[in-house]
Amino acid sequence: MKYLNNIFGKKSCYGEPVKTPAERVTSYISHWHQQWSKAEIKSKQEEDNGEGFDFGYWHDLLSDVNKAHFAEGSTSGSENVFGSTPEHDPDNEKIIECEIEGDLAHVFTALYEDKPKPSKYHAYELHSDADKGWKIKQILTLFDPPKTPVIAPEQHAEILAMASVDAPFKASEDNLALNEHTLFQQDRRVKTPYLDEAEAKLEEVGKLKITSGVLGILDFGYDIYRFEPLQRKVKPGSYLVETVTTHNRVAGIRVKLSDSEQAVKWYAANTPSGNGVYGVDAGNLAIFDVGNLLELSHLKKEKLFDRWSVAGKPELLSMTGQDDCVISTSGFGDGAYPAFWGVNDQDEVVSLYIDFMILVQENEQGLLESI
Repeated sequence: MKYLNNIFGKKSCYGEPVKTPAERVTSYISHWHQQWSKAEIKSKQEEDNGEGFDFGYWHDLLSDVNKAHFAEGSTSGSENVFGSTPEHDPDNEKIIECEIEGDLAHVFTALYEDKPKPSKYHAYELHSDADKGWKIKQILTLFDPPKTPVIAPEQHAEILAMASVDAPFKASEDNLALNEHTLFQQDRRVKTPYLDEAEAKLEEVGKLKITSGVLGILDFGYDIYRFEPLQRKVKPGSYLVETVTTHNRVAGIRVKLSDSEQAVKWYAANTPSGNGVYGVDAGNLAIFDVGNLLELSHLKKEKLFDRWSVAGKPELLSMTGQDDCVISTSGFGDGAYPAFWGVNDQDEVVSLYIDFMILVQENEQGLLESI
């Protein structure tokens, strides 16, 4: 049975005899803030004495919080961070909703911080234990209401209309002379100007399922602003995804949009206002079905990225459909990386790939070429 209650309504999710999820969260917020207040007083004393902040003391305080409120193996995540403004404060953080389904619950809170509208939200995931009652498993911080879609519904039709099957191709950046076939070879030994010789491996990730035909590329670890899809639309289908890895890093990721044909030339995989180069601030890029992204909630997106981050390897994710997104670490990390459409002699798209600029070198003409 599932309960969905607004905390300001007549019915709440409080219950007996064990603590309810809402009671657990309320207790945690008060306990965390109490410990923060102790550390704040000590911090001011240390500052007056010319001393640095005592993280050992802070760790000890939070250890008590973690033991009291969290499931085994989980913590608040605050151990290595201490700010002048508390992350949890019973005066500013208010429960707005609680969901319970069996032994799993979600509690959503809004943080007001002396503002008329919430500045951010916390999503608490709790599990029920027969002996210990409700315990917190995870806390996610969001800057938008957790259940709202990552892209406002009134923008959906406009975004999908940005892509078309006959969109014009755009030339790649002038300094790039990269080649898909050079990058995506079978296992081989490689050496770059900056790295020692090592093995480069071609590996399969699985099949990416595209139903809308509209593809997108973005850093999945950040909020989505002014989103645009790739301008070129593809045929819906299930397509093999491959990666090339070397030096324990992903050098490239490719979606094979044809089983039988190879590309003979390449164009920028651009958005309507972009040049086919994609910025990274959270060490990843994802390729996905835009139609399914439009229905994705902020909470689901954050959960997917948080779970993927634990392993951080190329992986298929399910946003709102099965295997409708593939995500990979981005080469050497943050930066900007080019994406390309590979086309056949008839200018039909047969591949889409991102080059993470590891297996490259500068030639005599000053162009970056694949190794």
